[in-house]
Amino acid sequence: MSESENKQDRTEKLVSLTYALITTRVGYTRAQLREMVDDYAGLSDEAFERKFERDKETLRNLGVVLADARGRGEGQWMPGDVDRRYRILPDEYPLPPLPLEPDEAALLGLAASVVAGGGLGRQAKRAADRLGFDTASLHPILSPTVDAEGELLEPLVRFVALGTPIRFTYTTADGGTSERTVVPWGLGHRHGHWYLAAGDVKRDGERLFRLDRMSGKLAQHAAKAEDYLPEAYGRPEHFSMARELDRLERSEAGKVALLEAELGAGGTLLARATERTHLPDGTVRLRLAYADTQGFASEIAAEGLRVLSPADLAAAVHNQLEAAFASQSAPVPVYKVSGPRGGRVSAELTVSRALDLVSYVVSNGAPSPDQVMQRFGFTRAELDRELTRLRFCGVPNGQHDELLEVEWNDTSITISNAAVLAQPMNLNLAEAASLLMGLDALASAPEGTHSEQSQGSIERLSAKLRALRPELTDFDHIIAVRAASREAGSLVGVLASAIEEHQVLELEYAGGSGDGTRQVEPVRVLDAGGRTYLQAWCRQRNAPRTFRVDRIVGASRSGEGFVPDPEREAQVRSAVFTPAADDVLVDVAWMGDAAAAAASHAPEKVGKIDGGVVTRWRVRDPQYLVRLVSGGGGAVRVIAPEDIRDATTRALASRLAVARDAALTADVGHAAAELDQDQGDEAL
Repeated sequence: MSESENKQDRTEKLVSLTYALITTRVGYTRAQLREMVDDYAGLSDEAFERKFERDKETLRNLGVVLADARGRGEGQWMPGDVDRRYRILPDEYPLPPLPLEPDEAALLGLAASVVAGGGLGRQAKRAADRLGFDTASLHPILSPTVDAEGELLEPLVRFVALGTPIRFTYTTADGGTSERTVVPWGLGHRHGHWYLAAGDVKRDGERLFRLDRMSGKLAQHAAKAEDYLPEAYGRPEHFSMARELDRLERSEAGKVALLEAELGAGGTLLARATERTHLPDGTVRLRLAYADTQGFASEIAAEGLRVLSPADLAAAVHNQLEAAFASQSAPVPVYKVSGPRGGRVSAELTVSRALDLVSYVVSNGAPSPDQVMQRFGFTRAELDRELTRLRFCGVPNGQHDELLEVEWNDTSITISNAAVLAQPMNLNLAEAASLLMGLDALASAPEGTHSEQSQGSIERLSAKLRALRPELTDFDHIIAVRAASREAGSLVGVLASAIEEHQVLELEYAGGSGDGTRQVEPVRVLDAGGRTYLQAWCRQRNAPRTFRVDRIVGASRSGEGFVPDPEREAQVRSAVFTPAADDVLVDVAWMGDAAAAAASHAPEKVGKIDGGVVTRWRVRDPQYLVRLVSGGGGAVRVIAPEDIRDATTRALASRLAVARDAALTADVGHAAAELDQDQGDEAL
């Protein structure tokens, strides 16, 4: 049997279990369920217990509350109570009434769009659909996005909310690996990175972990007698993830670097510099604070800067580029791409989608196939497949009146015998958390960038969502999400005010192929991938353009206003990283943990290689590939076409030569003192 057939069977089984457990008044014992469900037939006692526990865990993750016939939660059952009866209380299954004001409904849609990619992104979209939202009249000045790719994030949300001890493998900044056992306290997002705050059982104290350095599958930790008690490392009473992010920001002032950049280079580092001096030879010297040597070295390598001090940072940049060059110049591996692919779909998703489909059809009478396809994003073949599956759902091995009755044609769909599932089910923990993350990102944006919704509206909607899940009562303390624009400085405020007042901007832009002065009609500020962008209509190009805010050297009002053009504005908003006719089609290999970032580059095709994945996608400026590979430290390489691959290899060789010289000549204190002597009026 194929993997897809197995998944289909499991979805059918879990939908049927949900239906059976919500329609029974007396409940079912373990023995009765084992006899009823075909998938449990023929299993040993041990195998049945494992499968049954896995199925219960899936239902719990869906937000389905199991109770006994007397209404007690599963946690209240006594061990060894073999006669306990399982059921789902009908009043605990459905979504409670959640009246939304018009501005809250608009915010809900915007919050769902913030969390992008991965399982949490799908959870956010599904939750917003179930609650009902309206974005028709919403044209936000700021549109933040938070990358939710990666397999660890979704389960971590649950583990953090529940305080479940977990184990994982962690790679430190210096490349060492170790096995960690922790009690998770909180999750935070900042500068495009996710962080886990936790009590480390073996290291006897609080630790902060970057998720992109965590590997392997998260395993729940079952404490043994010789272990420290996990309770001793539980979340402190006054813990705040927001304060942890603030502490991380303050800690970044612990080390100071002096860098040198060619004119027009520097990117994000140029914008973050605490001091900046233009020298007569056209180079720029930058002074920056940092904490993580390895992470900072990746940024420097990506931007192509020379390290003047300290020496250990210069050595780290050299090692970064040496690894990148070795990977880039190695023989091209054998690979094949196809696609596009949608990624792994969890059982929770397929079951939730099936239950949502039943609820939608029953509560809307007899909707047409077109209506259902639009609502769920199905193709006609996918819709037919979902409806066929539902025909086999109901009480396992039940009578005719205990099964769903599903009928459809080209004009209507009906589902009978499903009144108990007519109301949409309550949001599960991950669904509610994903929307709250989106709201938190909106709330953290610079003042004036979300003028169409007040801070008060965000707080009211957040309170309504938290009330749906008791595990998220302390959400404000355990999860914190910062918009990238928060880190972009006062320039975002200048851009936002020009957008709100429909003022033409004159931009001085540096970096890439867009150097020079641009006159633009600004539309919105966009956060994506940990960076901030300005989307605008460029008058010189007479076309939509997206500008990195960290490459905007200066922005000033021209004194001219403009009348918003809805058609033109729609083009601008839809033109984020869209391919142009002259874009280059490239194949890029992503190795190890870097593979999680591959999906964020909108690949047209994907494939697998030993130890990673290959993506085929379009690039407007091949120089971006040099930055990407340089910062990857050997984890990212360009493999096709040949001319782009060779050009990238040559650029890396040039950068490596500069870094090798810098590693030999960098000094801990001399260069910094030199800068102090050379400070002029241009230093910032």
